[in-house]
Amino acid sequence: MPVPNDIILFNNHFTGHRRDYPYCTRLEIAADIGYNGYEFHPIEPDDDATWGEATEAYRASGLTSAGMYVLSKGVTDEEFPQIDAEIDRCKRMIDHLAEIDPKAFVNFTIMSNPGGASTPDYREAGSGKAEARHWERSSKIMSEIDAHIATLGLSGNLYNHIWFMCDTSATQLRLIKESGAKTIRPGIAAFHAFFHQGEPDFLEIIDQPGMENLGYLALLSGWAKPDDPFRTRPLDDGNIDLAAALGLVWQRGYTGPIITQAYDLGGDAYLTAKRSFDYIHEVHDRYQRNPALNPYHK
Repeated sequence: MPVPNDIILFNNHFTGHRRDYPYCTRLEIAADIGYNGYEFHPIEPDDDATWGEATEAYRASGLTSAGMYVLSKGVTDEEFPQIDAEIDRCKRMIDHLAEIDPKAFVNFTIMSNPGGASTPDYREAGSGKAEARHWERSSKIMSEIDAHIATLGLSGNLYNHIWFMCDTSATQLRLIKESGAKTIRPGIAAFHAFFHQGEPDFLEIIDQPGMENLGYLALLSGWAKPDDPFRTRPLDDGNIDLAAALGLVWQRGYTGPIITQAYDLGGDAYLTAKRSFDYIHEVHDRYQRNPALNPYHK
């Protein structure tokens, strides 16, 4: 039985780390390895040259799924005067994405940090420091973006990012409820969920009412280290038991996209991307061969 999910390669395999691959190479690597699709990092709405390059590369690659990480500001008091401009910016980016792929997914998050500072204890920032006005502003952003995604016929999910307003699974579920979102679903970035001290264990995350609508799963591992919260590692290395996480979501019937990331990993971008792809298939094959190897097998 094949893996029941589209496997998507994220843009951060190819940028940073003293390098910046052209889009044609990024997308060709994804296709050559066997990925189903590609998730783009935000491209500003007026950057026609980059949108053109990304669109041409996607269509030439033969990949069948596109997504984009879209993030909005506008929640803190300093940013609030620009909230309408931020919403418009996000909508215009989503319009461009729909032109690339009419069935694309929008990986959405609210970037503003009401806590105002980065800290090793992530409960001291983001939603943990939000007050009523921050939740109201976030609900406004969510409501408008959700309606726009629905109008275009796209799918959407939230992304839990350490330090952001949208930083935990509980925050996602609250934002979806309070905004009345009908299209945007919860998502899990395993890396951010694991290292956020306010998140429970993965099983408890999945067992929360509303998480049965999970629409997105991003995989990245890492090690904790002295003086810094973490450093990233390949999927088969690091502190995070991604095999168990995959076993759980597959046992629960998850068929949405699985995204592989490599933020700040460096090295040979082709080989790190292939290592992630092969790892997901190896775990799936392992559970198919012997279901009892899955700790969540019933």
